[in-house]
Amino acid sequence: MSRHWLITDIWGQHATLDPFIERLGAVAPHWQVLDPYSTQRFLFEDEAQAYDYFLRRCSKATYQKKVEALLEQAEEPLTLLACSAGANALWPLLSGPLAHKVRKAVLVYGSALPAEPVRPQCEVAMLLCASDPGVQAQQATLGQYGPLQTVKADHGFLNPRAPGYDARAAAEAEAWLHQQLA
Repeated sequence: MSRHWLITDIWGQHATLDPFIERLGAVAPHWQVLDPYSTQRFLFEDEAQAYDYFLRRCSKATYQKKVEALLEQAEEPLTLLACSAGANALWPLLSGPLAHKVRKAVLVYGSALPAEPVRPQCEVAMLLCASDPGVQAQQATLGQYGPLQTVKADHGFLNPRAPGYDARAAAEAEAWLHQQLA
């Protein structure tokens, strides 16, 4: 099992994600990907279709169970980069008995993070959208857990498939992510 995992958003694995994964190789080789659809690739027409499919095919609870199973199977602490639905699925697990299986969790625009009170028991870094609900109000609390970067770009700015994609913000965020994952 690889020690480095990308836990995707509702879009899952897709061709536009591949270059991002390749660039993660500059930080550490052999990134594996956990997605809601068991590696099956989909080309959703838009975010509404992706979200609807995520809820029908996987669901938030099922995705969290997938992340939990990944941690249960880990033989050594993992470095995790979790985006959006992946960050939301991982977040509650970081304060539970499996947190010792995480060397570091880097969470990207997990919209549920500000609303869910969690005290992570592992190293955490967060990259959040300032416009996501609760981020500004909970910024001081979230910042006490580790490095916190807020971005003025829209939710999904890192994903070329998402309507909020912002190439400039994505490039800046990716540089920050590489620093956090090193």
